[in-house]
Amino acid sequence: MNCPAVLNSLRDLSVICLGYSSRMNDKLSGHFKLKLIAFAALAAILPAGCATGAGAEQVVTNQSVGVQMFEWNWNSVARECTSNLGPAGYGWVEISPPQEHIIGDQWWTHYQPVSYKLESNLGTRTEFANMVDTCGKVGVSIIADAVINHMAASDTVGWAGTKHGKYDYPGLYSSADFHHCKSPSGGIEDWNDLTQVQQCELLGLSDLNTGSQTVRDKIVAYLKDLRSLGVKGFRVDAAKHIAVEDLKQITSALPSDTSWLFEVYDGPADPALYRAFGNTFGFNWAKSTPQMFNVPGMLGGQASAAVLSTYDPSESTITMITNHDTERDDSTLNYLSGKKFELANMFMLAIPYGKPMVYSGYAFSDHDAGPAMDITGKTADAVCPTKTSSTANAPADGRFICEHRWPGITGMVQWHKTVGDAKVQAVYNKGNAYGFSRGTKGFVLFNTGPAKFAKTVKTTLAAGTYCNQALTGAQAKPSCAVSARVVVAKGGSTKLNLAAWSAVAISSASKLK
Repeated sequence: MNCPAVLNSLRDLSVICLGYSSRMNDKLSGHFKLKLIAFAALAAILPAGCATGAGAEQVVTNQSVGVQMFEWNWNSVARECTSNLGPAGYGWVEISPPQEHIIGDQWWTHYQPVSYKLESNLGTRTEFANMVDTCGKVGVSIIADAVINHMAASDTVGWAGTKHGKYDYPGLYSSADFHHCKSPSGGIEDWNDLTQVQQCELLGLSDLNTGSQTVRDKIVAYLKDLRSLGVKGFRVDAAKHIAVEDLKQITSALPSDTSWLFEVYDGPADPALYRAFGNTFGFNWAKSTPQMFNVPGMLGGQASAAVLSTYDPSESTITMITNHDTERDDSTLNYLSGKKFELANMFMLAIPYGKPMVYSGYAFSDHDAGPAMDITGKTADAVCPTKTSSTANAPADGRFICEHRWPGITGMVQWHKTVGDAKVQAVYNKGNAYGFSRGTKGFVLFNTGPAKFAKTVKTTLAAGTYCNQALTGAQAKPSCAVSARVVVAKGGSTKLNLAAWSAVAISSASKLK
């Protein structure tokens, strides 16, 4: 049970006990009555939104797997949690920003807030609450994208009808609540100047003065509102544009079991300072993966402790192959990379590094265009392709690709959960083939070249017949086609026959006999 629920129960119980003591005044000892009063007082002073620390757990961990469901509306996420995300083993979902935003058909309209009402073209407050509850029931937590560095860049009317000016948001913020930068344009001109990066306007967006207690209180109230609905954590958009001390004060006002994912991209803001109280996204990792899979044989050795130690710390890094920004600037692999994108995600889930997050978006040729909308201007319900595979043709622009359903990815979500924190052993690194075991729980091997791989490889797994989770997805048993079966002989050796740009992944969970 979470802290708010426990405390509410304590308060209710204290009221009952005190009421009982008053009715039984002649029969209860004074000592017992004092204990009841003390108990009630303790329950009363504990804050309703607290997390006591004891037993409080983050949902974003090295052992869980998340997925960014970019621009999926709330009803679609709720259905996907029940039908696919929960059964596949995903632990959390990063959703797009839920607050009221400017009107438009571009994806970035959600990053221009006009109020903190939970009303947007992705759904209503009621639909949002239902999504959080529905997903929670199948073990999938919601991480909300929080836009708290800035408000909108224009004078217009928001999705829910909120009229505003660039520095005037009635009942929320006025001109005094924003930074007014002294650069010639008022915006960031020197991206190596930390003061400009954190006090000047990003792309013309009105920059909130998070150094103000008044501003921080309003941001905290918004985040607490989301937590009251069951949201378990936040991706903080443009976190590097918020001073570390300001952000630290905001985060410290939320329950201690809140998961924090900070967007700290290239620049003068030191990611290590943000990692002291949350996680940062592994942009360095994401940008290193294209060469691993675009160049045959380059993958070898990338899971070694020596190589992984050169990246950001595993315990506070969100690993990803792409996100909504990097898939648009061609710095990372994306859905157009097809099989290589799938293999990269599988590799991310195979190695003992970071807190993995899969990405699932929609097809686009215009980098600004959002997903398909209905006649009311709302984002249309997500409809996945009939064949969700890395080898299938991409859907039409604006339609969802559903990469999170690709068999190799869902199979490795299960594999990742099975191997846990088991160490890398029995590394195989020859030619274009690279693989390893994770303790005695799992084995994986990638063929990252154009030629077929047919050799016998040593594993640490027990003898038996296994199902290749790279082919079957999350549902590895009991129906496993003969072509997907892998036989491990006594002593751990297995004879593999892999096509170009493919993989094999077996684990104790996929053992048939």
